[in-house]
Amino acid sequence: MSLVQERVASRDNPLYRLLEPETLADPYPLLAKWRESGPIETEDGSLIISDYATCMAILRDHAAMGNDTLASPAMRKVFPEATEEPVLNSIFFLDDPAHGRQRRLVTKAFTPRITARYEPWITGIVAELFAKFIADGEFDGVEDLATALSLGVIAKLLDIPAEDIPLLRAWSSDMALSTELPTLVASFHNAEVFTRDELIRLTQTSTTVHTYFADLIFKRRKNLGEDLISSLIRTEHEGRKLSRREITNTVATVFIAAHESTTNLITNGLLALSRHPGQLELLRQDPSLAIDCVDESLRYDCPILLIGRVALEGKRVNGIDIDKDTIVTLVIGSGNRDEREFPQADEFRIQRRSKSMGLAFGVGAHYCLGNSLAKLEAQIVFRTVAERLREFHVHEDSLSYRRHVVVRGLDTQRITFTA
Repeated sequence: MSLVQERVASRDNPLYRLLEPETLADPYPLLAKWRESGPIETEDGSLIISDYATCMAILRDHAAMGNDTLASPAMRKVFPEATEEPVLNSIFFLDDPAHGRQRRLVTKAFTPRITARYEPWITGIVAELFAKFIADGEFDGVEDLATALSLGVIAKLLDIPAEDIPLLRAWSSDMALSTELPTLVASFHNAEVFTRDELIRLTQTSTTVHTYFADLIFKRRKNLGEDLISSLIRTEHEGRKLSRREITNTVATVFIAAHESTTNLITNGLLALSRHPGQLELLRQDPSLAIDCVDESLRYDCPILLIGRVALEGKRVNGIDIDKDTIVTLVIGSGNRDEREFPQADEFRIQRRSKSMGLAFGVGAHYCLGNSLAKLEAQIVFRTVAERLREFHVHEDSLSYRRHVVVRGLDTQRITFTA
């Protein structure tokens, strides 16, 4: 038993169950029980919401349900000056008006036109990766494919030197864990889910990453190009531009958000296709189903399991009374398995047609700006798997899940096939 598991073994908050190894590997039986039981009020006054309708209603209510979990009492104990910590400086945890202003500016630099121009390049790098896989006869879905692709695309998007990609790789896991800090500490009402060494390491890594990007932005100002950083430097709204600090925070956020969402989407989707060979055969017969496969992968095995919200005012939502300042944990991975919205929700079906919007990338003002890029990368990968690999198999005994809870994903995933 790990130090973290020992610390949480006797805790009453149901969220601690998510840290158990068997739950990390398959949280859905537990989430189904939570969903059936209705809203769960913890002893410390938080709410755990697991059904689709209530998750959606809270995500849409930006006026009453804030995103700033940094302001929770538990977070203030860990980081008394939270807004000064680089690990926490992110649009993820902003509310209006600051969130709206930054998002409007960032959106102008993250248009579909900018995303679309990367498709030929993504297709090219996927082709190169698969040529190597075919020569080797097997690959690791996490390290060799998803991580290599997502970091390569991020480097292209931000015009990061190729020799610096190993640095991004080294920082990525700590940065992913750092984004979980506000949600987990607020939801658990303490920082015991992190060891002291982890908190120190996450802060140090975050400072290093922000310093790296600040230096990159300083140099880019002298030689603007067509990359996202240059676009962020140029863009303005109503005569106002992003500050140097805002650009640094935005670029760091793009780095980790784009990497994590893409990596987990791809690896979760590959696992689902291996476990459901009939669905993979459908994709082989009709490669145009690749985009539907992406959407179903996002619903079936969501790369983001939890989202935190804070009640800015007392509110009745979907029949539930929520007091002001209540920490609300939205288990969106459960909402995406809600039978009331998605019939036969525990089945992976790439031809699923649903009127309900999935929750994986959030909703409304906090809808993930990079969703189109992540989906494009996964679409190209799934189509390539269907077209080029036969006897595709993910080895179940190779699967190892990271201890992350908010951002759920694999550490290792051995894949074999015949070409």
